[in-house]
Amino acid sequence: MPNPTILITGATGFVGGELLEALRGTGRVRVIVRDASRLSQTGDIDVVEGDLDDADAVAGALEGIETAYYLVHSMEAGDDGEFAQRDRELAETFVAAAGSAGTTRLVYLGGVQPEGDTSEHLESRNEVEKTLAAGDPDLVTLRASMVVGSGSDSFRTLAQIVERLPVLALPTWRSNRTQPIAVRDVVAALAAAPEVEPGAYNVAGPDEVSIEEMCDTIGDLLGKRPPSIPLPFSSSRLEGAAASTVADSGREVLEPLLGGMHDDLRVSANTLESVFGVKPTPFREAAEAALADRGEEQPQAA
Repeated sequence: MPNPTILITGATGFVGGELLEALRGTGRVRVIVRDASRLSQTGDIDVVEGDLDDADAVAGALEGIETAYYLVHSMEAGDDGEFAQRDRELAETFVAAAGSAGTTRLVYLGGVQPEGDTSEHLESRNEVEKTLAAGDPDLVTLRASMVVGSGSDSFRTLAQIVERLPVLALPTWRSNRTQPIAVRDVVAALAAAPEVEPGAYNVAGPDEVSIEEMCDTIGDLLGKRPPSIPLPFSSSRLEGAAASTVADSGREVLEPLLGGMHDDLRVSANTLESVFGVKPTPFREAAEAALADRGEEQPQAA
């Protein structure tokens, strides 16, 4: 097997796992994971077990690597900002080790940067981007809003709320607009990222839709259209607690996710096709594929 020249972090996560499957069979891929048993198969990849806060493990994983994908972020709520601090510290450790190892390129999946104030979750994503950009390796950042796939916490939460609640009580963010992107499009762009010019690129689907319109489309695909009630306020703390009663994820994950819906996440220039050569998938088609991929999950009574 050739020596690995590509490192994927977050390979047991949603997007990282999809990217790993896309790059399997090349003999060039290494992953660093806490627990190798979480990988479905390892015969054609090089596996390093270790935590990203272990500088020695990270340095070993980066040895001989030309391109490293940084696909790690925390999803924990908290008033003290601990998850943001941890994300920043992990990025600092990683970019320093990459520079010492002679890695020439980092690829990061970040978030769309809205105008004005933003959620703590998106602010942390942007801070990680700045940390990685300050290092020696070239950086390619893909900035995306909601990634649509069966493993996406945000998409899965919307789908579960639509299918499990008899009435949708939609806060003021129901009218905020976004450009959701299919996970297959994100993976294709990530795979092409080693060949593009360094920089930050907005990648998005072709449809600009509100959160309420997304819920309507999901309801159509599920054959379930619960009536909605507009609420005159928004509170990510209350919304996270309420959503956790019907969604599979806990409040600590849902609170920052729903906080991100308080922003308009439209992009000024979608580079998915012009830079990465990927034709954007319409939201309805991406949502249909994501719902079909949910396997044996069955709707639960509210």
